[in-house]
Amino acid sequence: MLSLVATPIGHLDDLSLRAAKTLEAADIIACEDTRTTRKLISLCQLSVSAKLLPYHDHNGPKMRPVLIEAMQTGKSVALVSDAGTPLISDPGFKLVAACHEAGIAVTAIPGPSAPIVGLSLAGLPSDRFTFQGFVPSATGAARRAISASVQLEMTQIWFESAKRLPATLQLMLEIYGDRLAVITRELTKLHEEIKRAPLSALAAEFAASGPPKGEIVLLIAGPDENAEAASTETIEALLLEALSRQSLKAAVQEVAAITGQSRKRIYQQALSLQKLGQ
Repeated sequence: MLSLVATPIGHLDDLSLRAAKTLEAADIIACEDTRTTRKLISLCQLSVSAKLLPYHDHNGPKMRPVLIEAMQTGKSVALVSDAGTPLISDPGFKLVAACHEAGIAVTAIPGPSAPIVGLSLAGLPSDRFTFQGFVPSATGAARRAISASVQLEMTQIWFESAKRLPATLQLMLEIYGDRLAVITRELTKLHEEIKRAPLSALAAEFAASGPPKGEIVLLIAGPDENAEAASTETIEALLLEALSRQSLKAAVQEVAAITGQSRKRIYQQALSLQKLGQ
């Protein structure tokens, strides 16, 4: 059997009794990082006799057959990530899929999950939401990922590094407009912090203060149904950036998709910008 075991995202007391018992009973613990899991076992004073094996993106193709064979011979495997619920922004789903294909039972021991904790604390609509994972590190890829989600009428949850947070807030302000956003930092830890404000205010704050420390979950409200259409200035800024890297036609299509405005309006504004630039 494969057991997906959620581990604390910060506070050690969040390791559930069932999770502790599962780790103590396992024959093998598949870890994102064996050092991190050994530290957790020690700090929580668990009586673990299981063999700890690394399982991550880089060794997954090699390790999955090893783990599947072990379970087929009757051994129990517990899968853990460094923090939180396995499979949330890690490669565990491939092992779960392999277990299903091999007829191996899979169960979950639920517990902490940073995206859900952040959603609980944000005070944003939680009836519909989407988890987007990490904002891509390359600016162009980040712009494409954010642009692709601009029309989603639900709360969005993103992971972001503290170092890139100021630039990402500015990029989101440019693409999403001035939506309500929530930055949750160091969830369940000693210095847990929640900042809730429009993107413009958060972008200005971190542009001035620089990157914070710690781990970040960033939540963005869906579009306001009562908000005015994208301003001429916003469209102009988007067009200038888009035209710097692609053709007029492609730039118009991209900005129309981001803003929800008609291509005709965007095209006319693009022509005006080109004439001004001549």
